[in-house]
Amino acid sequence: MRFQTLLRVVLPAVLCTVVAASSSLAQDAIGTAPPAKATIQQVAFITGRWTGMLGDRHIEQHWMAPAGTSMVAAYRNLQGTKAMLYELLVIEEQEGGLVLRIKHFEPGPGLKSREPQGEAAEHRLVKVVGEVAVFESTGPNALRITFSKPSPDELSIVLDRMRDGQPVKTVFPYTRVK
Repeated sequence: MRFQTLLRVVLPAVLCTVVAASSSLAQDAIGTAPPAKATIQQVAFITGRWTGMLGDRHIEQHWMAPAGTSMVAAYRNLQGTKAMLYELLVIEEQEGGLVLRIKHFEPGPGLKSREPQGEAAEHRLVKVVGEVAVFESTGPNALRITFSKPSPDELSIVLDRMRDGQPVKTVFPYTRVK
């Protein structure tokens, strides 16, 4: 009798605690954060010509200053002297927030896009504080892209994603081109 009473009283409390903890974890899952309100000027810190190394690859991003309600960038990834990937990146104000759109291109004839015609990888701003901006996509291959500027001459872009059920982090370290 005491065991049944204990189960009736304690089990619901334990279940509520487990559900609350899993809800908290779900909020931290990539692609679950609500969009943040922001203007293009709040991410102007990304502006500049940036270069770095990603393993054995030379990487570059050139971000134009905000104009109107957008910023535009070009990205190039080189292995030795061979181009491996190009990207066109755009941050646009939309519905009171910001959207990062990325279109990937294969080097060579036709600049073949990795995304279907008329589509781009889209990531909504979910957080901006000082010189840190976090964008997330949704869906089965959700990504979190964090831009941060630890110093005037450094830009870090961190890409978080799940691969084979495991979290994977890729850090793109940049320094300002002078």
